[in-house]
Amino acid sequence: MGAGFKVPFARIEKLETIHTAEEIMTIFESGAAAGYLNQAFYETRIDEKYCENFRNIVKESFASQVSERGMVDLVFKRIYLVAVKA
Repeated sequence: MGAGFKVPFARIEKLETIHTAEEIMTIFESGAAAGYLNQAFYETRIDEKYCENFRNIVKESFASQVSERGMVDLVFKRIYLVAVKA
């Protein structure tokens, strides 16, 4: 609205899949980890030990979500957006 864009198309799509905790970690490493561990987003220097600890915390979190059948329900919400600068 206030940024001067017209939005002819926008949709949020919910994708649900089931994976092992290890598969979820692989999915996390393929995208989200780059955002969370990008030095450009930190005011202080992060080192390899910080990254290792972060990954261990994330891995433990995924492991804690495993159901009785040994799987984790993964939910993604993706936005598809076309915006045109007016």
